Amino acid sequence: MATEIPNTMQALVLHGVRDFQIEEVPVPSPDTDEVICKVDTTFICGTDPHIINGDFPGFWPTGFPFIPGHEWSGTIIKSGKKAENLGWQEGTRVCGISHCGCGYCKNCARGRYNICLNYGHEERGHRQYGHYTPGAYAEYMRTSIKSIYRVPDSMSLEYAACVDPLSIALYTVKRSRFEPGDDVLIMGTGPQGLMAILCAKALGAGRIIAVGSGDRLARAETLGAIPVNYRSANVVEVVKQLTNGRGVPAVLECAGTPDAIHQSCLLAAKGGVVSMIGIPHESPKLPIKRMVLDEVELVGNRANPNTAPETIDLLVNNRIDLSPLMTHRFALADFAEALDTFENRKDGAIKVATKPAGLN
Repeated sequence: MATEIPNTMQALVLHGVRDFQIEEVPVPSPDTDEVICKVDTTFICGTDPHIINGDFPGFWPTGFPFIPGHEWSGTIIKSGKKAENLGWQEGTRVCGISHCGCGYCKNCARGRYNICLNYGHEERGHRQYGHYTPGAYAEYMRTSIKSIYRVPDSMSLEYAACVDPLSIALYTVKRSRFEPGDDVLIMGTGPQGLMAILCAKALGAGRIIAVGSGDRLARAETLGAIPVNYRSANVVEVVKQLTNGRGVPAVLECAGTPDAIHQSCLLAAKGGVVSMIGIPHESPKLPIKRMVLDEVELVGNRANPNTAPETIDLLVNNRIDLSPLMTHRFALADFAEALDTFENRKDGAIKVATKPAGLN
């Protein structure tokens, strides 16, 4: 018997800059290659406060009202015809990512759907959930089957909701092209930086050096990183001393500040790669002469193309333990408190979960 789906649902609705509330809205219907999922958990991503605060006007989102949220998991309760024929049945446990490429352009054909040439055009088949396409801070989520992955029975749905950010960290690590045993430098100890530590460690990094401050830097140390406090130390001098003046083959820039990006380019070894996931508000000053003469590469990374399945495998096989980063849980109805906890890092907050069904 098919699950009975209500006509309306509770969702977080953004009406403008910092103007949001929980409202009753219609439950969406799936297109032929889409499913409707009952949402179990949605984590707050570092991008969400920027969307809520209006830092990307007219881009994320393109208009209001809007439902954000993209780090989520849940259970399929209704499938479109094509989705059902492809095996996405009612009752399947899934986790989602934000990007959905059109599937037809040159970049999508190469597997680089994260930079789809039809980005921003839903009429051409592109979606980005929780950014400009309605997202997962809701009881039910409408999504393309191109943007979901099956969750193994051994994994909790709450755990699976972290697959999206962890697979972004994995993509960033892999794009640095480090080899097992290489030193890795991670700039920034926010959620992405901490997840990058876990991914680099799982893939065989040698020493992992983390630059940050406060409780999050202390957390990085407990995960096995060598801590460098940028507030009390000269980062360039300390890292140079640790590496006998050579610098680091792989630098993962997860802070997104002009200073951190500049320092990353100074601290990459000759022939090294700076793999960047942080998005600065202002363009940084780069040491171009040094980068040219020492062949330092600066690589930009967007989202997590094709890394979610590998991420799930790393979690299932206990190569990565995310539990130390999953710090807080709130009912979706208490989103304002959850956001305040995340933004102000209250009580050591790192990954903050929201649950439409409330806390058990």
